[in-house]
Amino acid sequence: MKKGAAYWMDLHQFDDKDSIFLAKVQKGITNFVRILTEKEIPVEYATTGDSMTDGKTVFIASNIKEDTIDYTVGLALHEASHILLTDFSYLRKEKGKLLEVKWGIPKEDIDNVFTLINFVEDKRIDNFVYSTAPGYQFYYEELYRKSFYNKIIDKNLQKDNFTTPTWEAYFFRIINIFNRNSDVNKLPGLQEIRDLLTFNHINELKSTQDSVKTAVDIYNIIKPYLQNEEDGDEDFNNQERKINIQVERQKDFINSQHKKKRISKTQKTQVNKLAKSDTKLSNYNISKNSNIPTIITYDWEHYFTSKLKPCEKAVENGLFLGKKLLSKLQNRNNIRKDIFENQKKGKLNTNKLFKATFKEDIFYKIEKEDYKNTFIHISLDLSGSMRGNKLEKTIQTAVAIAYASCYLKNFDVEISLRGTFRSSKNQQQTPLLAYSFNSKKNNVKDLNKFKALITCGMTPEGICLDEVRKNLPKPSYYQEVFLLNISDGLPNINSTAYNFNTSINHTAKVIRQYKRDNIGVLSYYIHDVWDKTQNAEDTFGRMYGKDAKYIDVNNISHVGKTINDMLLSNTIKVF
Repeated sequence: MKKGAAYWMDLHQFDDKDSIFLAKVQKGITNFVRILTEKEIPVEYATTGDSMTDGKTVFIASNIKEDTIDYTVGLALHEASHILLTDFSYLRKEKGKLLEVKWGIPKEDIDNVFTLINFVEDKRIDNFVYSTAPGYQFYYEELYRKSFYNKIIDKNLQKDNFTTPTWEAYFFRIINIFNRNSDVNKLPGLQEIRDLLTFNHINELKSTQDSVKTAVDIYNIIKPYLQNEEDGDEDFNNQERKINIQVERQKDFINSQHKKKRISKTQKTQVNKLAKSDTKLSNYNISKNSNIPTIITYDWEHYFTSKLKPCEKAVENGLFLGKKLLSKLQNRNNIRKDIFENQKKGKLNTNKLFKATFKEDIFYKIEKEDYKNTFIHISLDLSGSMRGNKLEKTIQTAVAIAYASCYLKNFDVEISLRGTFRSSKNQQQTPLLAYSFNSKKNNVKDLNKFKALITCGMTPEGICLDEVRKNLPKPSYYQEVFLLNISDGLPNINSTAYNFNTSINHTAKVIRQYKRDNIGVLSYYIHDVWDKTQNAEDTFGRMYGKDAKYIDVNNISHVGKTINDMLLSNTIKVF
């Protein structure tokens, strides 16, 4: 049975330097933090410093791998619990003056006492998680396993090392006091300290102030026995140096200081946008042994827009053409009614009752015809080669159809954009499917957002179309469903897992599934005169069969005429 992060993400499928991977981890941890604390506590990757939190935000390292992610989750939950439960303002006062004034702690001991305070406070808040959120215990176990349990620590706990009562010896023994190899007889006062740190006692601590008092009590137990570091024997000092790194790591954990691999501010901005957007980050299964990371998003403006508004004129033209298309389709708003007189059965015609004695047919019936519900999903290729005239003409056409759908009953349009997103240092292109318009949710004003549309990457055709298919409404007697595909090239994402032949065959397979699902397919390969090739036309035909259309970009208005004819022909009888 999978545990921890292995349960909710396929770690081995991602490049750990990939912004998509980092965003998915960040999003998952943020959700855990929100569930645990019932607060919107930000979780972000560190760009500076070693602190895990500033009291408001949890900072995590970017060097996340399959064997460290559960530790990272546990650490984030631990620090989020601090934000929820620890009174940081009070601690700052304690370290400033209160320890010295209120508790009589000598200046030279304040830093050490403060480490004891953090240690006790850790125990208090971790007890909170164990008590209120047992489902997160696995992450905490991984956190403490990596931070506190290792062979070097175990070995030195068993030996007669760290038995001279110095601060370092006490820290070593106290921090690891619940290790199975711990021996409370190694230093004076350890048994009494252990009693203060038992579950029952920690459970009674209800505030940071309580943790401070307990830490001061521990200090008062230690104080009578403390010796200066130089008074320790030579053997102890040698042993101390051998495990110093491990002990310092433990103290860093207690003081919320962790060496973290950082990311650039630029990548952090990118990751934050990915994590906060309405975006699904998943693996697409090409085959049994081949998965491709894929972005599916409704936050399309993050990927496909520019402040320059290169499609402003195209949208305006599209709105104008949409009005013309609407005028031609107005009949779809009307129900056609035919009345048939002189029927032997049906509704009684009261005007003919006087003829009843002459055995005349005095009944009539009414037959009504309405247009079927029609749902068209328009999938637009927004790869780099679509820029310029092809992009403008395509947007013009899509906007026109979408405009008409906003005013016609029983006609809905959804538009998606497809391209790729380069999110890792190895320049890997990640398939990107962005849902940009739905006439059931959006209105005509939203079409103006297309003015800022730009192209983005390459052509993950089959992957995106298959994802679209999974979310389309089901065709029925009352509803027709169509895919309208507009592209200027063949599938390609510059990936060994989705190379030219694989992508062609996969797209053809996806289209066959559309047809098995009774979804109509209209696919247009648009081209300029200069890029028309017989090979491309043949390959496009392999993918889409008889539904493949190869048209000059300047004749793309043909698409609107096809939609017009189709919408005015699909009637059904209604009663």
